[in-house]
Amino acid sequence: MPTQLTHVQHWLYQNWPAPANIDAANQFLEDIKRVWTKEKKNPTVLKQTKFIEFIKAMGGNSPYLSNLILKHIDFFDFILASDPHEACIETFEYLRTYSFQDSRQAIARLLRTTKQKIALCCAIADIGNIWSLEEVTLTLSTLAETTLHIALNHLLYHASLSHKIKLKDIEDPSKESGFIILGMGKLGAKELNYSSDIDLIILYDPNQHDNHEDLGTFFVRMTKHLISLMEERDENGYVFRTDLRLRPDPSSSPLAVSLPAAISYYESMGQTWERSAMSKARPVAGDIHAGYEFLETIRPFIWRRHLDFSVIDDIHTIKKRIDHHKNFNTENSSFFFTETNAHENMNWLLGRDVKLGYGGIREIEFCAQALQLVWGGRFPELRDPATVNALKKFSLKALFPEQKATQLIHAYYFLRKIEHRLQMREDFQTHSLPQNRQDFVNFSIFLGYDTPYKLVQDLCTSLYQVHCIFKDEFSSPENEQTPILDLPLNTLKCYLKEKKIPDEAVQILQSWHHNRPRTLRTPRARSLLEKILPQLLDVFSSQKNPLLILQRFDNILEKHSASTQFLSLLERNPALIGRLAKIISISPFIAEFIANNPCAIDVLLEADILKTRINLKKTLQKYLDPVNTFSDAIPPLYTLVRSEEFRISVACIENQSTLNKASILRTSMANAVMVALLNKIAQEHQEKYGTVPGGSMCIIVLGKAGSWEMAFGSDLDLMLIYDHPETVQESEISIPNPYESHQPYKGQKILSVNQYYIRLTQKFITALTSARASGSLYEVDMRLRPSGSKGPVAVSLSSFINYHEKKAWTWERMALTRARVIGGSHCLRLRVSKAITHALSHAPNARNDRQILEDVKQMRQRLIKDSPPSSPWDVKHLNGGLMEVEFIAQALQLIAADTTAQHPCTRFAFKRLARQGYLKQADAEFLIHADEFWRNLQGLLRIFFGKNPPKNLADELTSAIFKIMKHHLCPESKKEHLSLEDLETKSLKIAQHVRKLFNHYIGHID
Repeated sequence: MPTQLTHVQHWLYQNWPAPANIDAANQFLEDIKRVWTKEKKNPTVLKQTKFIEFIKAMGGNSPYLSNLILKHIDFFDFILASDPHEACIETFEYLRTYSFQDSRQAIARLLRTTKQKIALCCAIADIGNIWSLEEVTLTLSTLAETTLHIALNHLLYHASLSHKIKLKDIEDPSKESGFIILGMGKLGAKELNYSSDIDLIILYDPNQHDNHEDLGTFFVRMTKHLISLMEERDENGYVFRTDLRLRPDPSSSPLAVSLPAAISYYESMGQTWERSAMSKARPVAGDIHAGYEFLETIRPFIWRRHLDFSVIDDIHTIKKRIDHHKNFNTENSSFFFTETNAHENMNWLLGRDVKLGYGGIREIEFCAQALQLVWGGRFPELRDPATVNALKKFSLKALFPEQKATQLIHAYYFLRKIEHRLQMREDFQTHSLPQNRQDFVNFSIFLGYDTPYKLVQDLCTSLYQVHCIFKDEFSSPENEQTPILDLPLNTLKCYLKEKKIPDEAVQILQSWHHNRPRTLRTPRARSLLEKILPQLLDVFSSQKNPLLILQRFDNILEKHSASTQFLSLLERNPALIGRLAKIISISPFIAEFIANNPCAIDVLLEADILKTRINLKKTLQKYLDPVNTFSDAIPPLYTLVRSEEFRISVACIENQSTLNKASILRTSMANAVMVALLNKIAQEHQEKYGTVPGGSMCIIVLGKAGSWEMAFGSDLDLMLIYDHPETVQESEISIPNPYESHQPYKGQKILSVNQYYIRLTQKFITALTSARASGSLYEVDMRLRPSGSKGPVAVSLSSFINYHEKKAWTWERMALTRARVIGGSHCLRLRVSKAITHALSHAPNARNDRQILEDVKQMRQRLIKDSPPSSPWDVKHLNGGLMEVEFIAQALQLIAADTTAQHPCTRFAFKRLARQGYLKQADAEFLIHADEFWRNLQGLLRIFFGKNPPKNLADELTSAIFKIMKHHLCPESKKEHLSLEDLETKSLKIAQHVRKLFNHYIGHID
């Protein structure tokens, strides 16, 4: 670059387009020379060939930009002396120095001239390839937000001066004004195009202005003033055209809608297209905080927790309506281009809409939005309103093919570039290509093409690829065959016979034909079932017992309250049918679980179902923070727990996880739920009963939850401990004003410390065990607390310590070997953990080894008599079963009375006991193996059959089940297939040796 042109940035020397209109280009060059010569500016620049080309390109392609340059010649000179980025920064900084006390005329002039300057910067940066598309659209979006903010502050301030409204902060009129401007569409996504309308929703909060007589009328009038200030044209042009048609029920609602009315509308009447629109919404001006609160309130409307693929059909229907409304020629839309008919291709492109038409921008946006509405509820990180970012995230998460995402992103950049060039010519919101061939040729020059046919080829290729992807991913295939359910009885029987499905299946299909499941009574559900039924029957017939699978699938349909979403899920994901069939064929319990918990099936869409597990802490916070009472959070928490339980169980069935890992995941989930729920309930409790100064409560988890060994359906053995200073005897109520009354207010009540924590515990247990149609969050057992079921539900730390020093039985100390402390303050957790250690090692008779062993032996003998095995597969109570393995570990830990030999997890306890010499190494290794075998067998049987496996297990075990059992129970076996006899033989050998070790270490049992 020549040294004498250092003030002209290198971006002027990019590949600028040639002028399409030579006469206009030359005239513009003369105008520039005349103005600058008159002002004695840039004489050197006017002699440079590249700069002359740049000037001609602007003048010969865009009358609008030519006029802007001449109108703001000094600003144009500043752009050349710096660059568009610096020019934008200075323009925005100057804009923010405005005073909202200025007159309307002054504000209008400021906003309009700013719009023209920013438009000029964006055009130069766009045409010169200096900025990316994101930089251009972000700058335009920032301009819209800033001008809206200034216009609204001006109007609110002057309304306050006229006593039409009372503001909270006259220096910042928008703050807590209750007037909310939501940016929708491209403004909400920060993707405004060059000459875009701005889609807005105007809301107001009546609670911010309790004494206003006619608030609705005032804010509607305020909205009208705002719109006129933004879009009325004068000698300086306009700021932005506005569109308010995305507001709730636009045909009958006022321009400004109250928050209660908007919330009620979306919760009761909101449609799919409105969910799609609100997915891009964000507060851009006015009361920003109130705007975000509103969006959080309607979040469940936008982002459904369950996967709902029926939304894709809704999106496709919306696109069809657009095509019909715009009179797009469907015959021409199916045009297929080739490289040999360039003239015909150009004719097809003339006048075509690159936004709404075949393969246009809207089809790309619909792809991203449909995927977001389906998956965004499950994965919050996918809720990105920016189209390109959303497609990239779906590709990275393997929810959309990478090649298709890349093609759509490339097409999006290309089509948005075309869109901007179309709008730059005359500052007109158009998306249509030129209507005649000469104008098309001129437009191709403006885009920088040497020949218009290269543009034709690139554009046709792009449009075709986009439309094919949109059609493949989001259109519904038509079922031209006679629906199976409509076949005559004899024909239906022959059809099933060909599929090798027993005749008994006819009764199920005929019941579907007569809409026996109430969920099939809607035309949409019936249509979806008919589409997928051939594939359902094909997949079912490939399994060992197709009739059984069909019966279990029928049960799912019978109990599913939203069959349209369920069947749409299967239609859009055909591979899911095979995975579902395999799982329900293996496990009747899982099949019933799916029927009672339909949300669980979403998990099956993920190939590696543990890789995409949610962040429990963040998810629990998301569920609990917005709700006023903990009871409102129980339904979503229940759904979360059931879905994660299903995810973990399927991972075990499909050999994606060991059962040990599954136990840890279940326990981690239970820990997180309990801690989050206790914190939430404690907050509510404090609002009603105040606080206990210096007091805190924690949870002791015991049993399987304490040892990190929770199986499918395990209950929670809990004990809740609280502590407080001795000088504190009751709760304290916070007083808003210490100089006023010292009495409780707003219904608050003072409680004694004991009653305070007892009530808190009762609420906590109620939350965990609240019964729903298909169960509770968890079953809870609190019989291990001091004094058992007769004692208080919440125990003070001092009482706990005193009890275990003087009264605790051996079996109670055995339970403490698997105790863990969670929740509460860190300080309290340490004190409780110390108390547990003390109880295990320093309590009276703790070192009386003979007494401990005798107590353990008698307890086991009593349980053999009172709780014998319910079946040969009751692995907990079997002679030599899981209970005896655990008793050995617990008894030896009590005898050791040594923290280095103790651990809440049984297998780790055995390792420590052997290391410290309380157990032979070989015996420890066998007991660890036995513990894992029994727990794995118990865990699998629960996954397959629930807590109570059938007594005659031989009739229920299939080859598929044996295959899974072999993987988890007998990986060392060289046999290809595991048999029931093999399993029984291994179980007997382990049981006999466990009993032998029990007799050796604890005491002889007959």
